[in-house]
Amino acid sequence: MIPSSNKKSSFFLKYFLTFSSIVLASFFILGMALMIFVGNFMTNEILTTTQNNAKQLADTTSRLLSSQYVYENPDGTVMVLCKNIELMADSSQSDVFICNADGEVIVCADVISGFNTDNQKSCPYHEGYDIPQVYIDKVQEESVLEFSTLGNVYNERYSIAIEPVYVHGQYLGFCVVATPYTGIIAETLGSIFVMFLLSAAIALAIISIVVYFMTAKIAKPIRNMETATTRYAEGDFSYRVPELHSNDELSSLIIKFNAMARSLSALEDSRRSFVANVSHEFKTPMTTIGGFINGILDGTIPEEKQSYYLNIVSSEIDRLSRMVNMMLNISKIETGNVNMTLDTFDISQKLVSTFLGFEQLISEKNIEIDGFDDLAPMHVHGDSAMLEQAIYNLTDNAVKFTDNGGKISVHVSRDKKNVYFAITNTGKGIPEKDIDKVFDRFYKVDRSRSTDVKSTGLGLYLVKSIINLHHGTITAESVPDKFTRFTVQLPQ
Repeated sequence: MIPSSNKKSSFFLKYFLTFSSIVLASFFILGMALMIFVGNFMTNEILTTTQNNAKQLADTTSRLLSSQYVYENPDGTVMVLCKNIELMADSSQSDVFICNADGEVIVCADVISGFNTDNQKSCPYHEGYDIPQVYIDKVQEESVLEFSTLGNVYNERYSIAIEPVYVHGQYLGFCVVATPYTGIIAETLGSIFVMFLLSAAIALAIISIVVYFMTAKIAKPIRNMETATTRYAEGDFSYRVPELHSNDELSSLIIKFNAMARSLSALEDSRRSFVANVSHEFKTPMTTIGGFINGILDGTIPEEKQSYYLNIVSSEIDRLSRMVNMMLNISKIETGNVNMTLDTFDISQKLVSTFLGFEQLISEKNIEIDGFDDLAPMHVHGDSAMLEQAIYNLTDNAVKFTDNGGKISVHVSRDKKNVYFAITNTGKGIPEKDIDKVFDRFYKVDRSRSTDVKSTGLGLYLVKSIINLHHGTITAESVPDKFTRFTVQLPQ
């Protein structure tokens, strides 16, 4: 069915009418070309036939007059010529006659007058013919073939062929064949035009049906996409456009359209999760800060414990500050507003200096550090401050999740193109189902520990963003209750 709405109907009708107009125009051009071709072909054929008939009559007349028969039976000779003329005139619907050297009609289908006889007879039809002298003179030198009125002998243009008659090398006269071609061509073209119109009408009907269904087939997925965009605009990304079982551009467009919808849906889910996580992460420290400050102000917290709780407030403020800074850095990276300062530096030295900053925490948890004795200088080209932030986050993550008395190993290596460094820590590890999610924003493997471990869930996401910015890669692997390893690859 044709769509009911004006907008949809407009597209359908425009497409259908455009296609139909193109088909009609094609048929019109084809018909005109056919008429012109057939007209030219018939014109040439009539001209050629007229010339052949004139040559045949002139040859017959010449051979007959050259024979002994014309002297023995002159009336019989003329009768033979008249019979030939009559047959030729009837078969070709032409005006055929023979003239003497002076241009007078002496033989036609209607009269017998003879060449060298005194028995003159007149033909009511041809006696008024006045052949122009220009044709009489010209035919003595060459044949005449043209479309003309023969010097106003005829009221309309004829296909005219004039051939000279020679007997023993002596010029005696000429044969004229005049064929009225206009009516013949018009009649033939009319018949062809009727057949063409009938064929075109049948073909057009079939094509119109095919175009109708093709147009409807194209319009349907477009209407589906219109429905999808309306629902997406309303925030519903669950709708998918039914895919076509074909391998054309429209099918490819629908596949990409649905892929875009899935990306938008994932982005919307991420946005909602981001808002929820930001609200949660900000709410916890702010509630803690507000509670302790209010307790100090209203005297609920004794004066001797105020210093202790103010330290907690300070820690929570630092946590909020780190979270805000991370979010700002992530925002800059994602929007491409990062101004990178590139230089060449030793990644091994950055690892050592970063771990020295965690010396107190490492000592408190009695963590064993392995691998620094084997570190060799490894130079990379990048933003020193950003990569130092990435190393800091990885180190902080390793120290946090290493059990008391555990072990952290550091390894650095290189090949012809890349530098690699890995940080491995023992401990609870990461479940296999979570290993691919650790780099997501606000993702925490053990959410029940989020209040114990001062984690924002943004550290590893920021690390991956920084590494990607340097055209590197980071991977995570873990065996639960044994170890967790993060490996970074950076171009030299």
